[in-house]
Amino acid sequence: MLYDQDMPRFLWVETCITVVYIQNRVPHIALGKITPDEVFTRKKLEVRHFNIFGSIAYCHVSDDKCTKLDQSTKN
Repeated sequence: MLYDQDMPRFLWVETCITVVYIQNRVPHIALGKITPDEVFTRKKLEVRHFNIFGSIAYCHVSDDKCTKLDQSTKN
């Protein structure tokens, strides 16, 4: 995943966490074509929140957490 998206090597820990997260949400033949997470929680999973690894993401910081002199994109 790192090489496919041309990501820096220092993100290898996040890549491992992502791989485990995805593997727990992919159906397995050994479990009767259901996911390990469904076996554990007994609920049908949603995967609409999945994005391509390495895609751009933005973080919103609420106004009450910012001070007057912080950088801002607001004009």
